[in-house]
Amino acid sequence: MTVKIIKNRKLAGAVALAAMVNTLPALAAEPDALTAAQLQQRIAELQAQVDALAARPVEIENPEPAKASPFGDTEIQIGGYVKLDSIFSDYSDGSAATAGVGEDFLVPSTIPIGGEGGDVHYNAHAKSTRLFFKSATELGAGSVNTHIEIDAMAGAQGDERISNSYAQRLRHAYVNWNIDGDRSLLAGQSWSTFFNVGALPEGLDFVGPVGTIFERQPQIRYTQGLGSGSLQFAAENPATTLYNSTENPYDDNSRPDLVLRYNNNIGDLNYSIASMSRELAYDRADASSESEQGYAISLSGKWQLGRDDLRFMYSYGNALGRYLGLNSYRAGIIDPLDGSIDLIDQHGGYVALRHFWSEQWRSNLVLSATAADNPASVADTTPSAYQSLHLNLMYSPVPKMTLGGEYIFASKEVENASGQLADDEGDMQRMQLSVKYVF
Repeated sequence: MTVKIIKNRKLAGAVALAAMVNTLPALAAEPDALTAAQLQQRIAELQAQVDALAARPVEIENPEPAKASPFGDTEIQIGGYVKLDSIFSDYSDGSAATAGVGEDFLVPSTIPIGGEGGDVHYNAHAKSTRLFFKSATELGAGSVNTHIEIDAMAGAQGDERISNSYAQRLRHAYVNWNIDGDRSLLAGQSWSTFFNVGALPEGLDFVGPVGTIFERQPQIRYTQGLGSGSLQFAAENPATTLYNSTENPYDDNSRPDLVLRYNNNIGDLNYSIASMSRELAYDRADASSESEQGYAISLSGKWQLGRDDLRFMYSYGNALGRYLGLNSYRAGIIDPLDGSIDLIDQHGGYVALRHFWSEQWRSNLVLSATAADNPASVADTTPSAYQSLHLNLMYSPVPKMTLGGEYIFASKEVENASGQLADDEGDMQRMQLSVKYVF
């Protein structure tokens, strides 16, 4: 039990008033002979008592307050953006992409080769419109954040016949425990630790250059501050893509993809160096299994040039596979003679310059390329190289709104080792117009 001193004139006045009311019966009991002057004097004395009581703090007993909870309040944030994309596409060797998803955004592997060029193809959609839910809770030790995010891009459910209804798909779903200022633990689905999202160029296309690493997947990631930078270690969900296979991908791995990444900055340059070790494996029809251990490295960053910036990425390895350019290449090939796995060296990257013409106008120029050192045993139609160019102009008339146009040129080459293909290269030209509002 504690006693709390409250300096509250309203409360003190109420106590004084109660005392005055208790005095009234005594006044009424006075003899009738009480003169008017005496009555006036008695009232003045009571007024003085009221004023004195009102000026004094009043002591009241309060129950002992409840102990403060070590858990803070949870803050909820809802946000995302609404985006409309209007896309005009022209293919040198076909009338449309080889898969519908290639009409919604640039998927390098869907560029057709070996056909006749068609008319310009128009497609409009709002599938990339995005919604996220976040929470942040302060704890006695650090804080816990959650993130859930959905959109309708790349979903197979939906059509354009009547209502253009498309199923929502999961982008992110993770919890991140910030243990203290130097340590954190993330568990759930998010961007692969091998992918430096901060180095991705700004564009209207949903992904961007053919040479970018791009992958989201379930993982557990530990981050540790190290000097002025941070070191991240992650174990991520595996999947194996191989040529000459009956499945794509195989889900026969016995261990996760392991990623180690270091982030730091030098002056105006922010950079990341990531390395990955992963198993490529598949189960054979006779219940035996084949596996190979591969690796990959990636260097990426962003160099601030005043308000402008230069972004870059370069990746190399014999296990890039599905991580590079939306699975532009498979990571290896199954030898048709003994069933062993031969890994394929691949590399790719981009450089991107963003320039602000004014407070409201800006442009991005992005150049990108990738290549694979395929063995002679691959089929003639196996991709061997991709290139892309993106040039855009963006206008933000009000905060969080962007209107813009982007020109995209992308090309695809296939191996054609036998020389029997009449055409081994195809390209795509695209003009994309977009309206986007972030909320």
